[in-house]
Amino acid sequence: GRGRPPTPSMVRNQIRRIGDLGLKVNISELDVRVSKLPPNLQQLAQKQIYHDIIAAALTEPSFDGIWLWGFTDRHTWVSHFYYDDSPLIFDENYGRKNSYYGMRDALSTVAPGGTVGGGLGPYLESDYDEDGNRWGHLWMQPEPAEEDYAVSAGGGGGAGAGDSRPDWLQSDA
Repeated sequence: GRGRPPTPSMVRNQIRRIGDLGLKVNISELDVRVSKLPPNLQQLAQKQIYHDIIAAALTEPSFDGIWLWGFTDRHTWVSHFYYDDSPLIFDENYGRKNSYYGMRDALSTVAPGGTVGGGLGPYLESDYDEDGNRWGHLWMQPEPAEEDYAVSAGGGGGAGAGDSRPDWLQSDA
């Protein structure tokens, strides 16, 4: 959807698709902006996104590395370019945030004794769990109404406008 993070299965499928071409895949300049969520959900969402995206990527042999767009919220580019946010894994005082532990736990899935993709359960293969809950259901906010999006996005229009599927799955018509 619009302005939403990719799900673990989307990340895994995209990395696999590119890997099938014989290419290595890196995730670069990762940060997780959450200031638009209610304050009580921000840390939960950020930790899950960091963990699940990295854990999903690590399941693919073509995945080659990850780089963050900084490490501390004290020096984030987001506040200077978009709006006030805290998208990184260390806070303004260089303290570890919940997102740090999410990333650490994801990286530990490839350590001795770890289980690659650990903690993702059904979300590695599907966007829904066995109870029908969509990935991120504990913090994900409802999609904006179509007319709200068209106004905030400057009108929309054009081929594939509003289509959240990857471009290679969209038709040109």
